[in-house]
Amino acid sequence: MSIFHSREFRGQHKVLIHFLAPYEKKLLLALLPNVPANITTAHLTLMTLAWSAGIVLSGYLAQTDLRWLWIFSACILLQYVTDMLDGAVGRARNTGLIKWGFYMDHFLDYVFLSSIVIGYSWLLPYSYWMLSLLCLMITAGFMVHAVMDFAVTNNFKISCGYFGVSEARLSLVALNVVLLASGTFILTWVFPVFVVAAGAALAIMVYRCQKIYSHLDAIGQAAQEDRQQQSWRNVVYEHTVA
Repeated sequence: MSIFHSREFRGQHKVLIHFLAPYEKKLLLALLPNVPANITTAHLTLMTLAWSAGIVLSGYLAQTDLRWLWIFSACILLQYVTDMLDGAVGRARNTGLIKWGFYMDHFLDYVFLSSIVIGYSWLLPYSYWMLSLLCLMITAGFMVHAVMDFAVTNNFKISCGYFGVSEARLSLVALNVVLLASGTFILTWVFPVFVVAAGAALAIMVYRCQKIYSHLDAIGQAAQEDRQQQSWRNVVYEHTVA
């Protein structure tokens, strides 16, 4: 079991460098005292399942009545709130669900992401199904990158520049408002542009990070060779003295 304690787990310490971070802290301080005692961090985390189901259903119903996009947007905002509160409640009440929270929170983030892609895919022509699949692959790639980067650096970063998950949620709500006002035809040309841009951004991020990791490997290898050489020098010195 010692392998699980080889280094400090820092999954609960997110590196929050994005535009809305200062405002989120103020909102969190206002909401946290109002969370009922019988609502636990596990409840808040698992509520993502309900919001995801609501998005898939409202996206399906929006095919015939775009006003269902209000429910779609409400589910995005509610998931924003519960996702922001779950870790804060756990820390405030010292529940100890650190590793469980990390695993379930981010696995359900993938479920939530999938529900969004499915929700919008209902509003697209059938010929876009392959593009929708590609969108899910690319956006999930950002999540995979975040987790793998955490495994390498032990710092969990969930933003790209000053654009993070919070900004992405609000962008989707803004998109829904535009669709309500103008119709879904806008989505048919915005969606391909988004997929191409997201794919390019992911490729650039992966390329840059693999270069950094390769450099870190080179530094580690050089340090290991230096230690081995020093060890041999010590052995030679001991034999010479003897």
